[in-house]
Amino acid sequence: MMESIEGWHEVCPGILRFEDSCNVYAVSGPQGSLIINAGTGRWLDFLDELPNPPRALACTHYFRDHSAGAARAARLGIPIYVPEGEEAYFADPAQHFRERQTYIIYDNLWNLFSPIEPIPVAGVLRDYETLTVADLDVTVVPLPGVTLTQCGLELRLPTTGEKVIFCGEAIHSPGRLARIAPLQYNYNDLSGAINAYVSAQTLRERQPDALLPSLGPPLLREPDAALAQLQESLAVLCKGRPGESAAIANLAETPLEKVTDHVWMTTQSVSINWFVLSEAGKALVIDYGYSTRGALLPGYPTPQRRRALLHSLGALKKQFGIDRIDVALVSHFHDDHVCGIPVLQRVFGTQCWASEAFADLLAMPEAHCFPCDWPVACRVDRRLPISGTTQWEEYTFHFGPMSGHTRFASLIGFEADGKRFAHTGDQYFFQKGIGDWANNPIMQNHVYRNGALLDGYRQSGDWMLSWQPDIVLTGHQPAFFTDEAFFQRIGDWSVGRSAGLGGNAHHASGGRACGSVLRTRYHARRPLPPPALRRGTDCRGTAFRAGRGGAADGRRRAILTMNKHSHVYPELWILLVVALILLAIAVPYLARGQWITGGLWLLPLVLLIGYVLRGWMRQR
Repeated sequence: MMESIEGWHEVCPGILRFEDSCNVYAVSGPQGSLIINAGTGRWLDFLDELPNPPRALACTHYFRDHSAGAARAARLGIPIYVPEGEEAYFADPAQHFRERQTYIIYDNLWNLFSPIEPIPVAGVLRDYETLTVADLDVTVVPLPGVTLTQCGLELRLPTTGEKVIFCGEAIHSPGRLARIAPLQYNYNDLSGAINAYVSAQTLRERQPDALLPSLGPPLLREPDAALAQLQESLAVLCKGRPGESAAIANLAETPLEKVTDHVWMTTQSVSINWFVLSEAGKALVIDYGYSTRGALLPGYPTPQRRRALLHSLGALKKQFGIDRIDVALVSHFHDDHVCGIPVLQRVFGTQCWASEAFADLLAMPEAHCFPCDWPVACRVDRRLPISGTTQWEEYTFHFGPMSGHTRFASLIGFEADGKRFAHTGDQYFFQKGIGDWANNPIMQNHVYRNGALLDGYRQSGDWMLSWQPDIVLTGHQPAFFTDEAFFQRIGDWSVGRSAGLGGNAHHASGGRACGSVLRTRYHARRPLPPPALRRGTDCRGTAFRAGRGGAADGRRRAILTMNKHSHVYPELWILLVVALILLAIAVPYLARGQWITGGLWLLPLVLLIGYVLRGWMRQR
């Protein structure tokens, strides 16, 4: 326990410290003071000691010993800024504690140590963002560790120009953290130690002149050595935990692996992301998900337990001189493939190109209810045809319908370095890794809540056999170099999986073949992106192939016809019965001249007719 010294005391020119339940810092700016962390709020009794009045309070993380005083500060009119991923903890603690389980707890996040009093949030601290507070330019530095969403604040002192970082609990003193227990996110793991290790590296790379931790003495000399000692301590701490130890060791692996001269695979993402480089020195990435530099997706997922951070950009700049990503091309909407795209857009202005089959799932996640939908909206800059082409730099990208692992996805084909490529998202994985295709069975990867289709694998298989790629890129396995046995395996799987799905009575029950997953009784929010229906596609968001004819084409048209009705008003016959009952009640009143009573019974009938007509017009 640090010795308490009453009042504010200077740490360095322009920065004062108040020793509360945590260090509370005041940075003097031209237009007032910026307060870092709130402690218990006792510092508010000593505001007259500050050279400038407080203009804002920023919390590095939600722990109660850092945040409790923010409620009182807000009542005094001080704007409160909190990490973006922690806003709900501050703004509505009652809802947080209602949702937090107290029985059979196997996740050990310290979110029971969060604020208990609601705190009005004036603004959020977004990773990598620079904001101006009290005429001070402050950059938000992501520092996951004791909380997954902890932030640091970097600025240059107006008086000396020195770079300082208020780093929360990222370090306590050379080689030490203040507490280890919060690093245990899950049951009997220590995944937070991986994050603490990465955060120490992040701080080292930013080369601050001083570190100002929230617990522990200010580190005004040799902060890099203190951080290096901390990394050594964390590595020793994890030696008895093979998973964590391996994760720390893997941080040193080569960040980019070559497929061909212009196509590269990153090793720094949870789903495998692929870079396509142009001759003009630009980069396109196929999918951009969670970074593997840290444990950013603990078990028991909720939006507050996920964090999307930038990755691979340092390697692109070092190896090719590319400092940003021009376009993110999306294979499907799942969070592990798209969560980093909003960050790219906000920081670099990256464009997002996505198939019209699922573009609305990216742009309006709040309007849908599908598994793995990332809650932060992506700005979709180009909506791509379900079947067609588009151009980026010297590359022509070809698209095909793909449903199987998930209902809404897109096959992507292109040519580079004399090779033909296909990106298949999460559609195809092999049980024995890559190679020896004749003896390597395809892994079953069909998630029923993602959408059970009659012939999704047949559609993607037909496209693959037609496109005949030399190299297949996927979402979670290294590149496949194809041969005749590979395509034989794809063809056999397409027939087998389609037959397997079609033979299930649940999936092949007439008009509910596709509608069973999409019916409004299963989804309180919009169940299907409307452009998929408006643009002449079937209920799976996959386009019809004009002129195919035959039984297969007839079956597709029949499914579309049945689903158009079940999608808009699932039980049309019930609506007709209700309409007849209302009419039967209203007519006798009208016949006796009781116009008001009869009219009241006719009113719901009119509304019912309007509902049916509106649904019909939307389908048109």
